[in-house]
Parts: sequence; structure tokens; C-alpha cells
Amino acid sequence: MLITKIKAVLTTIILGLFIVVGFSGIGLFFAPNGREARLMNWTFLGFSRSALETLHDIPGLILIILLVIHFSLNLKLYINEIKILFK
Repeated sequence: MLITKIKAVLTTIILGLFIVVGFSGIGLFFAPNGREARLMNWTFLGFSRSALETLHDIPGLILIILLVIHFSLNLKLYINEIKILFK
């Protein structure tokens, strides 16, 4: 029962981080160079380029760590699905 709650919380956090990293990634895709962005005071929905970089890097690292934990908690499920896939 406890592991199910842990998985549910972990999945919800991963979804939230995915949205944050996706949003910042879109903003960084459209952002001009760092110097140009500073000179023209460029923002993406109110976030500067440096804020988007921070918003992308830190949650991205946390997302990777949580995905590894999520994968390890669900490893048995993944192995069973792969066995079914290659039957």
C-alpha cells in the first residue's frame, strides 16, 4: 500500500517537472543569444533567458533522478511488458 502511494506521488511530481522543463525548453528554443537577450531585455511570458535556463536546468536534473527512481520501482512491470512484447 505504501509503495503504491510513493509511486503515485512520484508520478505526479514527474508530471509537474515535465511541464516546467517543457515550458522552459520552448522558451529557450525561441530565445535569442544570451547577450542579445540581455541587451533587448527579452522575456518569454515574463521570464528572462537566465531565469528560463535556471528553470530548465535544475528541474531537469531533478526530473532525471526521479525518472531513474520511477524506473527502478517499476522494473518488474517493465520486464513483464517486454516479455509479452517479444512473445
